[in-house]
Amino acid sequence: MTEIALLTLAHLLCLVYWLGGDLGVFYSSFFVIDEKRSPETRVAAAKILFALDQAPRQCMPLILGFGVHLAQKMGMLRLPFEIVIGTWLLVAVWIGIVLTLHFSHGGKAVRILMPVDFWFRGIFVAGVSIWVIWNLFGPGNQMTDWTGWKLLLFAATVLCGLMIRVRLRIFAPAFSRLKAGNHDDADNAAIRKALTSTRPFVIAIWLTLVLESALGVHLI
Repeated sequence: MTEIALLTLAHLLCLVYWLGGDLGVFYSSFFVIDEKRSPETRVAAAKILFALDQAPRQCMPLILGFGVHLAQKMGMLRLPFEIVIGTWLLVAVWIGIVLTLHFSHGGKAVRILMPVDFWFRGIFVAGVSIWVIWNLFGPGNQMTDWTGWKLLLFAATVLCGLMIRVRLRIFAPAFSRLKAGNHDDADNAAIRKALTSTRPFVIAIWLTLVLESALGVHLI
């Protein structure tokens, strides 16, 4: 019982830090696109944004690990414990990629890992979605419907994250010029467009997390 309580607490804390970090990132983005502020202020705001973004980036895989572990312990995920171990190994690799990309500051490692990370998440979304749908609507009997819907909603948050990354492709080169002090109006427009276009997907992640929480407390 203590193990289940600790797993539940960790699972909930991941949700808190994910949403809290995301709110900080969302708020900081308005300072980054504000052309009335000095480039130094905008760059400082971006540094805060990137630092805060580590909370949701790491809580995303952690909430999966704690969730799968908890569901298996409670009998809602009918799989051997080896699958839980495999999930934690996946989480460790996921977090390792996130941390490497954050601390590499460009270079060869980033050029290699960025596409690897993107396709890793894409394959994860497709694989989890197919497996859950097979269990919800097909002959699969490895999970309860409650667990299936939570996993499907989690996959939706990962998909939203991928869409955010696609929208941010024009941000990096424009921001680099802002940081170097040789940006122009086109760069300002690119920064504003990139960050503004991500907001619907950020809000979609928030709504999805609220739905997952409502499922978690059996409100729906």
